[in-house]
Amino acid sequence: MREGTLYYSAIRIQNNRLSTAIKREDMYNILKILTLSLFVLLTACAPTMDIGGVYGPNRSYTNTQMGVRYLLGRGVKQSDERAFYYFGQGAKGGDAFAQNELAYLYAAGKGTPRNLTAAFGWYQKAADHGLVSAQYSLGLMYLHGWGVAPNKERALFWIKKSAEHGFEPARAMLSQWRT
Repeated sequence: MREGTLYYSAIRIQNNRLSTAIKREDMYNILKILTLSLFVLLTACAPTMDIGGVYGPNRSYTNTQMGVRYLLGRGVKQSDERAFYYFGQGAKGGDAFAQNELAYLYAAGKGTPRNLTAAFGWYQKAADHGLVSAQYSLGLMYLHGWGVAPNKERALFWIKKSAEHGFEPARAMLSQWRT
């Protein structure tokens, strides 16, 4: 077996470590959704990391803000586990941004074991609150059957909804959509 090659089998050994193999196209799609989530996180918080503008002016550090700080290591030691904790607290409080980031952490397996069903549930909550990046991610989850049975009609619904609100990745996907 060559180093760096993805094999479609249940399990493989690489560098004396046991790992599951993923089909190349699945890995590409997973990386795409994770990259998109990180892009949304960075653009929402750059350059000052102040997300208070989205949630109200002059608020002290909320659970969501602390989650961002821990996820990116801004002013604190980077910790996916602490980010997961703080985003979880914010998500339970109804914060759509925290719900979206918690879904990302579940999908990526960062700070918690990977759980696509939980990721789907949190993307659904954030999408229901109108967060366009979550609507797009939810559409991808439906499209590829991650954490939910594949459903192209639901995928198209959520991706269209995201595109209607100006989310460029959703617009680009719709321009290439084949029904």
